[in-house]
Amino acid sequence: MRMKVFGLGLALTASLAARAASHREAPLMTLDPAADITDFYAFVSYDDANLGRAPADRKVTFILNVIPGQEPSAGPNYYAFDDTVLYAIHIDNDKDGVDDVSYEVRFTTETVSPNQFIATLALPPVTALEGEGSEGLSRKQRYTVTEVRPCKIGAHCVTRTKLFEGQLLSAVPSNIGPRTTPDYEALAMKGVFTDASAGARVFAGQRAETFAIDLGAVFDTLNLRTETPPPPGGRPLPVLTNAEDADDAHDAFGVNSFSGFNINTIAIEVPIRRITKDGLPATSANGTIGAYATTSRQGVSIRRTGAASKNVSSWKQVSRMGNPLVNELIIPIGFKDLWNQTAPEDEAQFLPYYRDLAVAGALQLVSGVPVPPNPREDIVQLLTKYAGQNPSPNIGPFAELLRLNLTVPPTPPAQIKRLGPLAHDASGTATPDGAGFPNGRRPNDDVTDLVVRVAGGPNYIANNVGDGVNVNEKGITPYFPFLPEPFDGRNRQHHDPMEPAP
Repeated sequence: MRMKVFGLGLALTASLAARAASHREAPLMTLDPAADITDFYAFVSYDDANLGRAPADRKVTFILNVIPGQEPSAGPNYYAFDDTVLYAIHIDNDKDGVDDVSYEVRFTTETVSPNQFIATLALPPVTALEGEGSEGLSRKQRYTVTEVRPCKIGAHCVTRTKLFEGQLLSAVPSNIGPRTTPDYEALAMKGVFTDASAGARVFAGQRAETFAIDLGAVFDTLNLRTETPPPPGGRPLPVLTNAEDADDAHDAFGVNSFSGFNINTIAIEVPIRRITKDGLPATSANGTIGAYATTSRQGVSIRRTGAASKNVSSWKQVSRMGNPLVNELIIPIGFKDLWNQTAPEDEAQFLPYYRDLAVAGALQLVSGVPVPPNPREDIVQLLTKYAGQNPSPNIGPFAELLRLNLTVPPTPPAQIKRLGPLAHDASGTATPDGAGFPNGRRPNDDVTDLVVRVAGGPNYIANNVGDGVNVNEKGITPYFPFLPEPFDGRNRQHHDPMEPAP
């Protein structure tokens, strides 16, 4: 953890650029899925309890996802967090780009039934994480949550507070199938823990992937699918009609590459006043934060026969995420792993790649439709500065963070708009949702369409350009941890031609 040393138009375009997911985005990360941060979310909680609270008492949720593209039936060991990875969420609450509060999560795995021939069995069916009903779990993963804050007596001094009374909390295992985990969601809810004194909740375990994107088309050199005929003499753009674009419940014409896949989630909810710089409810003076997530490994690990690995050196950051897709679409391939290892406040070294926005140039090359010219100072301002900072391109601090105005009330789930400030109805009339991306990010915000439109500029915004994927099939989850029940391994199927759907 790095702690500080005490001592709509072009403007809208600038406020929306370059945020999406981060699956296998850097060469080294493709080899390390347990440390690969796939998505990071930060939002004021929108469950019934928080919607009913007074603004001064509201809470905020942070979600860190790892292990991308989990095939639900990939047994027998399925998916778990890595005991040798330090998972962390960091918050800057005074706009200097440096950590003020962090939440660290560490896992430990116990093999309780070493003679069991496969990891999880319905002997009896698994209905509990501990004790009676958990006998079929041969391996149990547990974790601790630590809050870290700087202290005032030295540059490297921090205070560390064990939340949840320092208990080892049970992680929720993968959803194997109805014979083994017959009421999975009830089992999963036993993995939601509350710290009454801190006002916090936490969950760690498997959930369904909510990030929806036509990944195959996006990375096929940005050749998004299209159902709209090209203009005379031109090349086609993937244009959604107003009605298609306003539909938050159905996909238009794209293929959701993450349909049916799961991820592993760490979700923590804390009172807003716990993370403001003065410990008071959020106001216009203290209510905007910047946040990001990291995973770290120790530099040296010793493996012994028949024993767990032993780490013998300091932590080294291996992945980070604030605004997703920054690494995928802005940072060059030769620097993606370096970027993952770099602190957000050191972003200045990468600013030339923000200004020379290669992904926008690729969109123009593929579509023939002009994009805004470089240098893209609007992108630099959006991703590395707070609103109100000195706009000079030569004056920092520049820190790549997901920024969230905590004073904006949460939108009830039934009224959430996937396009946030660009939302509109079927006639094209604006219906903005200020509680979503780019004001933080919720699990169902359609960051792909927003990124494409902002990178492409006014022509792409005006014509509703997108990947044709609006939503995942499980929709919005209105309760903590705000991600849906994972697909189970027995019933999730991939189909060959002529096979009927389940």
